Amino acid sequence: MEFSILIVDDDKLLADKLEETVQWEKIGISMVFTAYNIRQAQKLLEEFPIQFLLCDIDMPQGSGLELLEWIRSRQMEIECVFLSSYANFAYAQKALRLSAREYLLKPISNQDLEAILSRIIEEARRKKEESSLEEQFAGKTRDRKVAFWEEFFHDPSAQKQILIQGMEENLYQNRERIVLEAIKIFADDKDINYKKDLALFNFVIRNITAEFFEKKRQNMEAVVQVSDYEWVLVFQALGEQEMFLRASVELKEYLNDILPQRACMYIGEYCLVRDAIDSWKRLEIMEKTILPGKEGILRERDLLGCGRELSEHAEYQQPPWEVWQSTLSDSQDIQGVCRDICTFLKKTFENGQLTIENLERFLKELEQLVYCYLGEQQMGFSQLFDSREFDRREKDAYHSMDAVLEFVQWVFDTLKGGSQSGKSQEDVVSQVKEYIENHLNEELSRGKLAKMVFLSEDYISKLFKTTTGMSIPGYIAARRIEKAKDYLSHSGLPVSRIALEVGYSNFSYFSKTFRDLTGMTPNEYRNKAAK
Repeated sequence: MEFSILIVDDDKLLADKLEETVQWEKIGISMVFTAYNIRQAQKLLEEFPIQFLLCDIDMPQGSGLELLEWIRSRQMEIECVFLSSYANFAYAQKALRLSAREYLLKPISNQDLEAILSRIIEEARRKKEESSLEEQFAGKTRDRKVAFWEEFFHDPSAQKQILIQGMEENLYQNRERIVLEAIKIFADDKDINYKKDLALFNFVIRNITAEFFEKKRQNMEAVVQVSDYEWVLVFQALGEQEMFLRASVELKEYLNDILPQRACMYIGEYCLVRDAIDSWKRLEIMEKTILPGKEGILRERDLLGCGRELSEHAEYQQPPWEVWQSTLSDSQDIQGVCRDICTFLKKTFENGQLTIENLERFLKELEQLVYCYLGEQQMGFSQLFDSREFDRREKDAYHSMDAVLEFVQWVFDTLKGGSQSGKSQEDVVSQVKEYIENHLNEELSRGKLAKMVFLSEDYISKLFKTTTGMSIPGYIAARRIEKAKDYLSHSGLPVSRIALEVGYSNFSYFSKTFRDLTGMTPNEYRNKAAK
C-alpha cells in the first residue's frame, strides 16, 4: 500500500530540508512532492494521487487554509497537517473546521514530526485494510498475479516454467488473453536528481497508470519495472482492441504533460497467456531496433499492417555528406542543408531503413559534419554547444522520428546563430549585462542567457567571469539587490512586493541574499536610508 505526501511552504529552504531529512520511508511514505505556493500545489494535487498534505498556513500567494478549502470543495480525500509560525487561535479554529488533523508550531523536530505523521498514516492504512472478505479475496488474487508477472519478467530463463505453474494454479484459464505494453522513459542517469527522478517515475507509472486505466474500464493486471527507466504493463484482453489502443494513446498524451522527460510506448497485440513469451520478445525487438513514429508510440499492429518483419536488418542508406559539407563551405546555406537532411531522414524512415542502429550511425556522422564546419569557421565545438546538452538532446532523438528532426533542427539553428553573431567578447558580455538589467524581475538562468547570444552555457560563463570578474549568478544577485536598495530608499512598497519586483518569489531567500550582500535586513536598510 503506497502513500504520498505533498509539502507546501513558501520557504523553499525549509520545504527542501523537510523533503531531504525526514525519514519518509520509515513512516510509510513512498513519494514526496514539494510546492512553494498554492498554484504549484493545486497543479500537483490535480495530477498525482496524493493522500497527505503538510502545509504552511501564512504564505504570500495564498494561505494554506485557502488551499485546504479548495481541496475540500473538490472532495479530495486528503489528510492535512498544518505547520505555522504563529499560535493564532482563528487559524487553528478554521483549520479544525476544515477537518485538518493537526496544527503544529514551527520549529518542530523531525522526530516529533515523524511521530505525528506516523500515527496519522497508520490510521489511514488501517481504514484501507478494513474491507469486506470478498475484496480481501480479490486483493489476494491480484497480489498473486502481480507476483506471477514479476517472476516472469525478472527471470527470462524460467519464463516457460513460470507460465506452466501459473496455469496449474488457475491464475489464468487456457483460453484467456492478455496484451502487453512497455513504457520507456528517456532520462539522464548522470543527472544530480537521478534517484529522485527514479522515485517519481516509478510512482507515476505504478499509480497514475492504474488509476487512468481503471477510469477507462481497462483491466490492468500488473505493472513490472524491468529496468531503471522501463516498465511493462499487463492487461486482460477484454473488448475491442481499438478501444484499448485509444486509451493507451490518451495515457501517453497525459504522461507527456506530467513527466519532465520524454517517454516511448510500445504496444503489443492481443495474445493468449501461454503466448506471453513470444509477445514480450516481439516488444523487446521493437524497442531495440525500430524507431517509433509520431508522438513516440510504436504499435505492433502498424508494423504487421505494412508487412515489416520485426527481426529484419535494415541496410544503411549512405547520406550524401560530401555534398552537404560542400554546400556549407561554399554558400553557407545552413538552413538549406538542414532541410535536405530532414527530407533525407523522412524518406529513410518511410522506407523502413531508419532503425535504431542506423540512426546511431547517422548521428555520429552528423556530429563529424558539425566539427568540420566549425573547424572551417575557426570556432570550437564548446563555444556553441554545451557537451552535456548536446548529449542529452542526441539521446532524446531516439524517442521518435519527430524527435530526430527536432534534434537536427536544433543543431543547425545553433550553427546559424553562431555564424550570425560575429561579435567581440566585450560586445557579448555587454549584451548579456543589458538583458539582465532589463529583466531583473524575471527568471534568469545561464541557459537562457547563453541561448540569447548563441553560445554554450560553459563558454558564456567562462567568458563573463573572465571579463567582469564575477560569475553570472553572482552578478544577477548583485544587480537585483542594488535594484531592491533603490526601491527601499525611494518607494513605500512593502518589502514582500519589492522582493517580487526584483525577481525573488521566495521572501526568505530574498532576505537572506540581501543580508549576505549588505550586512543588514531589508527593513534595517530602509530605516537607515530614511534617517
